[in-house]
Amino acid sequence: MGLTVKQVADRVGLPSRTVRYYDHIGLVRAEDRSGTGYRLYGAQDEGRLRFVRSAKRLGFSLDEIRGLMAAAESGCGGTEPELQRLLEQKVRDIDTTIIELTAFRSRLVEYRADRRVFEHRRCGHGAFCGCLDDVPDP
Repeated sequence: MGLTVKQVADRVGLPSRTVRYYDHIGLVRAEDRSGTGYRLYGAQDEGRLRFVRSAKRLGFSLDEIRGLMAAAESGCGGTEPELQRLLEQKVRDIDTTIIELTAFRSRLVEYRADRRVFEHRRCGHGAFCGCLDDVPDP
């Protein structure tokens, strides 16, 4: 006898609608249906849902998780190299984002400082407020 969506969701710490969504997109598949039509999940489904939840906590996308789950089908020997590859990529992506955000912050701070220096100027209000006409291109 399997677990209903609510039961398996409670056990793995996910909202029921998330379990239904993961079922809908094929990350898990209910192994059976009850006589009244409820989806029923087994131990392997519960493990897969825990796996997905943990991978989401690491910031992986559903597509990345799908690939990681495919690697996991062959056991931990297949999972570890794919996990390391994804983690390295995620760290590179974060480093890039930090650089981009730092540069963006600097542009905002510089623009804010320039605005304070020229607070007395007026934009001239043409067809629409021109107060942002002096924003430089990135």
